[in-house]
Amino acid sequence: MNDIIKYIKNKINDTIDIAVVTGSGLSDLKNILDNATIIHYSDIPGYFNTTVQGHEGAFYFGDFKGHKIVIAVGRFHYYEGLSFTNVGLPIQIFQKLGCQRVILTNSAGCLQPKWDLGDIMIIDGHYDFTFRNDANNPQLIEGKKYYNSDWIFRVFKMHPNIRMGKYGWVLGPMYETKSEIINMKNHGVSAVGMSTVPEIVMASQLKLDILVLSLMSNYGVGLTKEALTHQRVLDNSIKYNQNFKLLLTSILSDI
Repeated sequence: MNDIIKYIKNKINDTIDIAVVTGSGLSDLKNILDNATIIHYSDIPGYFNTTVQGHEGAFYFGDFKGHKIVIAVGRFHYYEGLSFTNVGLPIQIFQKLGCQRVILTNSAGCLQPKWDLGDIMIIDGHYDFTFRNDANNPQLIEGKKYYNSDWIFRVFKMHPNIRMGKYGWVLGPMYETKSEIINMKNHGVSAVGMSTVPEIVMASQLKLDILVLSLMSNYGVGLTKEALTHQRVLDNSIKYNQNFKLLLTSILSDI
């Protein structure tokens, strides 16, 4: 970690106000930054590189309306062969750079048939459906230890049409079966994905304030007749990216 932080601090001198992690197809947010310094993951000693299509693999450090912001364009997934802790390494880096507020984003499968693709959901609780350590169904994880309720309320007040719900984390990289989707729906899950929860847990351990947003990029398996592929998720994420960018710009402007 020391070598990683030393390398980054040799490139930037500022304390970071806000960090953002972008999900699949959501990297366009980086274009809001002024005076951006780009640090590719592959250039950082001891750091990992992304392996999933749609995840560029770079930190963008820059300015936005008086704030010093870092945007992580590309994230890591447990299924890439990393440990649970290593998936949360970017969150540790943010904290070492002085950042106390983090916005996590992802593209997720919508389990609410009455919602529209392109809708954005605030995550206020999650389930770990990876079954890594337990054969039993998971318990809901929620509350101020993990989610900043004041931040959630503020965003919801600004954008009353935004969705709110629970996120189900699955291992991937294969998409869920119909039976898994039914099980998650029965638990009250509104969106499913293969990322984000290790980062939420790391942020909680480091006592960072987080806001977690999901773009509904596709419907869960069995809810439509369309075949689900990673390319479809990417295409839809890019298609609805402008609304997400406007929302995030609004949130960052308000901080």
